[in-house]
Formats: sequence, structure tokens, C-alpha cells
Amino acid sequence: MIQGSSARKGGYGMAYDITEAKRLVIEAGHRLQAEGLIVRTWGNISARISDTQFVVTPSGKAYEGLTEDDIVVVNIKDCSYEGFNNPSSECGIHADVYAMRPEVNFVIHTHQIYATAISILGQDVELTDEEKTFLGDRIPCAAYGMSSSEKLRKQVKKTLKKSAGCSSMLLRNHGVLCMGSDLENAFEISSIMEQVCKYKYNKLISGFDKVKVIEEEMLNEEVKPADDGVELIVDESAARISDADRVEWAGDEDLNPAGFVDYGISHIEGENITLTLGEKEYTYNRGDKKPLGRGLFKRNINKVALIHSKIYEDRNVSCIYHVTLPNIVDVSRKTAKGFVPYVDDQAQIVGEYVRVIGKIGKKAHFESASAIVKGLKGNGAVLIAGQGAICVGSNESDVEATAYVLEKGCVAMKLALCHPEAESVPKRIAAKERQFYVDTYSKLI
Repeated sequence: MIQGSSARKGGYGMAYDITEAKRLVIEAGHRLQAEGLIVRTWGNISARISDTQFVVTPSGKAYEGLTEDDIVVVNIKDCSYEGFNNPSSECGIHADVYAMRPEVNFVIHTHQIYATAISILGQDVELTDEEKTFLGDRIPCAAYGMSSSEKLRKQVKKTLKKSAGCSSMLLRNHGVLCMGSDLENAFEISSIMEQVCKYKYNKLISGFDKVKVIEEEMLNEEVKPADDGVELIVDESAARISDADRVEWAGDEDLNPAGFVDYGISHIEGENITLTLGEKEYTYNRGDKKPLGRGLFKRNINKVALIHSKIYEDRNVSCIYHVTLPNIVDVSRKTAKGFVPYVDDQAQIVGEYVRVIGKIGKKAHFESASAIVKGLKGNGAVLIAGQGAICVGSNESDVEATAYVLEKGCVAMKLALCHPEAESVPKRIAAKERQFYVDTYSKLI
């Protein structure tokens, strides 16, 4: 049974007063965050204020701190705008909706998890009679276009023209568009669309457990993953191998309560690293190669401490998280080498190729620092075979965002493993998305 408060509204509504429109756009952002439908600045929201203008969220500003002065007034005809803030880079899509759908007064664009995952199939979603009450005739799927590009706008406009009876849309490999007569209607469409897509997604991946491990590289066009170049070494007499570079079997005491090898969580300030393993916290110096000699660490804790030190030496990051979210773990058990992104914000925030290190099905062991550092090269995360992922970031918010997006990317990846017809983000586009995020967008938030 769909959980919604009202049926889809029809007919023509009145545009909002500008002050109310700005307030409601901010309110919608907060509500969507609370529901987990958007995080940080990803997605955009707008409200009509007349036949010729609408207000929209600004580019690159977090929803938590938005004020009414931040919300941008945009002209529907040519997307010219008032004030000093730039409107959302996808304001052209909102303008086309208002121009083509006079009954629409509120538009929400999100990258919500299950609807975005379904989009990688490039297919319209057929609806039951009950679902049509809320969402219209069907959920059409617009062809792929790079985020914020003119191509994406054209694909959405094309889909709008042939989908007059629909109040929502999938944007392939990217996200969704929800169009309502007011805030409540648009929010309800977004929420119910996610319920519908989650239900359909779970049916589509019902055979995931039977999918065989993919041993070869899952490449897209000319992607060339880095070679781990590290063998499983358990020879304690191999003195030439440093503690950080030795791959070692893990004992029961090395596992967290969920049964995973515990790689811990850490942050660094100056040269001081604070490492958390389980409920205990340890502090040591990045340059200390033998923290065990100080009497603070057991064997496994020392091993993890040295791995974190090696990552901080190689990368200009401040936080490291070992993440064992369910979908990340699932994919780490099915892809032996690595995989390309099926959603474009994974390309932006995690990287254009996610590497997997280690051996699937082997007895639990600590990977070497060299393999982990190589796997992280140029990326925000690396998967550890059967053990989830290690994510890095410049602060706690960044690393949590990376983990969230990787989990969403793995939701899509599970669908792709079950349905080979799914298409990933084109390699050249993934590279552009990553470059833009690193060089420009990440500096705005």
C-alpha cells in the first residue's frame, strides 16, 4: 500500500507570493534532507511566482544555511536572474517545466537512491492504478545527459513533450524530477515515487545472491584501473616487508561486532592521529613507525595504525572511515577487481573507477597499506574484498558524503549485476564530472 496523504492534484493553481515561495523552497530542502531524499547541495528546488518568473535554490550552497536572500529569482523565458547568487546550474530544466506545464507551481529535482538506481535501465516505469492516482500515467525516463548540461535539458524537454499526463520523471544515471501544483503535492510525489521505485528495485534484484563473482575488470570504454601489484603474504620471517605492507590473517579479536575486519576510523590534526577502534580511542604521531613500541597497541591495533599513517602520508585528507554499509559490502563480495559508476554523482565524489583490493572468499585478513593506498589513488574510496570500503575526505562531512554516495552507487551496481542491459556513465563524461567536482564544485560547499 502506498503511503500518501492525498491524490494527485489536477487543474491550474495560483503562483506563490515571492516571500512565501522563498520560504517554502527553504522548507522543502530541509524536509527532503530529513527524509533522506537529498544530502548537502545535491538536487535543486523551485517555486513559481508568476507566469514569467520562478525562484530557485542557488548553486553550491548547503540547504542547512540558506536564507531567503540566497534564493534566486529567475526569468522563465531566458533564465536571466536577479541578485548576486548564481541560480542552480539546472535552472533551465525548471524554466522549461514552468513554460510547458502551467499547472505546475513547485518543482523538486533530487538524486534519491532507489529512483536513481532504477533510472540506469533507461526504461519508463509502468504503474498500477493506485500508483497512477499519485504519479500520473507512468514514470517516463529521459535519456542520459551530463549533469547541468544543455544536452540534459534537451532530453528532459523532449520527455516533457511526450509525457503530458506524468508528474514525475527519471533522469537516466542522474536523478529524478517531480512536478507538483504546490509544495505538498511535489513533496508527496517525490516521496511516493521513491516508495514505488524501491519496491520495483527489490523485485529486480531478487536474484542478486545467485550472481557469480565478476572476476574481470568492469571497464567502460578506455578506463584503465591501477594494478594492485600486491600478493597475499603471511610469511612472518619476511623482514624486508614493513609492518604496514604485510598482509596478515585476522583473528577473532581483530573483528568488529558485525564480523568484519576492523580498519577503524581516524582523523588527523597536524601530525597527531586519533584512531578509533570499537569503543576505544588511541592517539599517536603520523611519523611514528612503531607505535607498538610505546606499549599502547596490540598487534592488530598497531597494524591498523600504520595503515592509517600510510594513507595520511600519501593523501591530503583529514579523515579516514572504514564503512560497512550493506550495499557496499554486497558489491565488495561480487566484484573482484573494480567497477565504473552507474550514477554520475559517484563519478563526481568517489571517482571514475572504484577499485576493489584483496581476495574474495579468503580467510579474513588485513590488507597491506600499499594496496590500500594504490586503490585510493585519485579516488575518495576503495572497496576491500568482502569487508566494505575505506573512505577518505578533507573533513567529517566530506567523508560521510563519500560513504553515502558510494552506498548509493552500490545500490545501482547491484541492479547492473542482475541486469546487463543497464548502462554506466560514459567514461569521458565520468572523467569530466570528476574533474569538475575536484576543481570547482567541492570548493563551493
